[in-house]
Amino acid sequence: MSTCHVVTTVLIAAALVGGCSLRPSTAGDALAVGSRLELTRDLQVPPRRWSVYFQEGQALRFGGIDTWRGYCELKVHGPMPRAQTIKAGVFEVTASEQFIDRTASREIHVAASAPVQLALGERQDWNYVTELALASRDQADIRAFTCTRRQEARLGRYMSLAETRAAVGDWLKLKPASAVGVEQ
Repeated sequence: MSTCHVVTTVLIAAALVGGCSLRPSTAGDALAVGSRLELTRDLQVPPRRWSVYFQEGQALRFGGIDTWRGYCELKVHGPMPRAQTIKAGVFEVTASEQFIDRTASREIHVAASAPVQLALGERQDWNYVTELALASRDQADIRAFTCTRRQEARLGRYMSLAETRAAVGDWLKLKPASAVGVEQ
């Protein structure tokens, strides 16, 4: 067996072992209907924007986040010419969905020898999205809360509750309706 074949075999084995260590995504990762999100303090939505993004505990505009790391987004019903204030309060999850957004994917070409490229193929990343519809008696302008994690196609997973909490920091308290089946 040539050195090239040995290297290719080792790389394929490493990719398979690494891929097997990723757990499949399940609906239990999402906060279920009846869960609550508590905004701990007032939050400003900038003029002409419909979202505020959270990453590493900071509230940011989209341009300030690193889309290659997990982030969350609190959405209002529509952009306004002036800044909007989301008042501190509790929002109930009325619907919960997880889906893969393939529109954000793009091929990544691997710089390697021809046998390695043939073995690895072209790489694509997808956005693994958890979307929660929210409702509040006091604030009808809140539409949804989403968390997005960019991962390799078919090997990725949705953000866990712990990762979501790390993204929103002390801005939001996430209170699952039940701890059963929810990865903490």
